[in-house]
Amino acid sequence: MEVLGTIEPKIGFKFTANEKNYVIEDRLSIMRAIEASKLEFELFELSTSTIKKELIGAYNDLNGSNKEKTVKFADAAIKIHNLVNKIDKNLNFKNVPVLRYCALYINQVGEDRRTIDSERIETKINDWQEAGLDMTGFFLLVLSVLPGVKKDFSKFMDVILEGKKEKKAGPNTSTSKK
Repeated sequence: MEVLGTIEPKIGFKFTANEKNYVIEDRLSIMRAIEASKLEFELFELSTSTIKKELIGAYNDLNGSNKEKTVKFADAAIKIHNLVNKIDKNLNFKNVPVLRYCALYINQVGEDRRTIDSERIETKINDWQEAGLDMTGFFLLVLSVLPGVKKDFSKFMDVILEGKKEKKAGPNTSTSKK
């Protein structure tokens, strides 16, 4: 049985996937920053609270318990249709916003960082999938580079990684005087 690999969500981390060398970087070109802004919208658009809100809105339209107190079949159908499309889009691993967002920060050695396109993003995602990498590292990387989360998450990761190092080193063998 093949064990999944993982990436360490840390700037400068290097790994090989599908015989290609990748490195995690923390700077984006203008073109990549524009793409990141679009993906940030997608990342937050399909949360459980958003799904719940949309379903409650459709339910209220069907039962006439909306603001207007009227049954709105067409409005409910549109809300459900749009929600199904959002979910369907995010179930295709090539369109998962987390992976696409990471593709902006994880670069192949020698890659032109000034540009990015869908083909290059899909190639990276395919490489990572072929290498058998798990999603955990990618989720953590997104959290570590998102503008509003970056500072606090970096501190949190440093504490976690320090804890791992201490466990590998074994119990503290130093003696203390009482």
